[in-house]
Amino acid sequence: MLTEEWYELEHDTQDVCGIISIITNLFLMYLILTKSPAALGSYKWLMLYTTLFELTYALVNLFAGSSVRTFGSAFIVFHKSRYAHEITELLAVHFEVTYCACYGFSLAIIASHFIYRYGAVDLEFRKKYISGAKQLLLYVVPFLTGTIWGIICWVYCGETPERTNYLRNKLMDNYRLTIEDCGYISAHYWPIDENGNTYAEFDSFFGTGLMFIIVGLSIGSVLYFGIGCYCWISEKLELIESQSDAIKSLQRQLFYALVVQSAIPFILMYVPIGMAFLFPMLNIELNLKYPFIGLTVAIYPAIDPLPSILIIASYRRGCIDLFKSLRCWRKPAVTGSTTRVDSIAMFTIDAS
Repeated sequence: MLTEEWYELEHDTQDVCGIISIITNLFLMYLILTKSPAALGSYKWLMLYTTLFELTYALVNLFAGSSVRTFGSAFIVFHKSRYAHEITELLAVHFEVTYCACYGFSLAIIASHFIYRYGAVDLEFRKKYISGAKQLLLYVVPFLTGTIWGIICWVYCGETPERTNYLRNKLMDNYRLTIEDCGYISAHYWPIDENGNTYAEFDSFFGTGLMFIIVGLSIGSVLYFGIGCYCWISEKLELIESQSDAIKSLQRQLFYALVVQSAIPFILMYVPIGMAFLFPMLNIELNLKYPFIGLTVAIYPAIDPLPSILIIASYRRGCIDLFKSLRCWRKPAVTGSTTRVDSIAMFTIDAS
């Protein structure tokens, strides 16, 4: 398959996954709003906030159709405008910055979920850091992180004459694309000056360094609070005799849903994008004739809602009931005791 044909396949995949993502996220929003037990408390709104972001990200990915490539010591995030040439410059770069800002947002929102989940089991941590109005930080910090990430891309990884000249022939030779018709975000770590000498470009290294700090904070938060939550569930929950085995099982179930939902972006987004950063920084040619990064990034928002839908019991039953009703099946009424078990098992952090 020629590289330009791969480019077209990538965009077709982005369109299909974008539509699937919109459907799955809208369906998860419906389940959150209609099937969440009362005891879920304010975590319901954090889940809804995350789903709204996923929906926004899906729309951005659908319209921007961004691709990620590496060429020598440079990486590029770009897309060919689907609009008229005269408005290409007004839209293309802004789409890329928004697309990259969504990536930064996703890093922080995952950490917010782990922080909340840890606060659900550690009452002292909850009262000190995320009770009352302080809980708003879980919503504000991801937005600020995404904004900062977008600013870093705009300031340190924006279009420059040197980057444009270096990438022009690369895009034309590989994808038959004119760089003037594309918006892009790029870093070129080891350019060559007019004397043929290689030098380190400060903006590329500094901007990427700031991004690595954000990535490190996100991964560090996930590991710290995730391990802390797992230890509490594994050790302390067993000592609470008042909790039934069913409730303990559901507590673990909620935690595992969060772990699976975090593993999806780690595999589909963070590892591929990390490779796109690291190899050019080390001046190592990846030589990916048929690059997969754009495909994995496109697939992510389409399948990310599935762990919540399939693993959390109340949402899974709501999904099953809906499909049964569509097929005109009759289902016996759910007993009050079953609903009570789910309500107790679902953790809550009140805003008060």
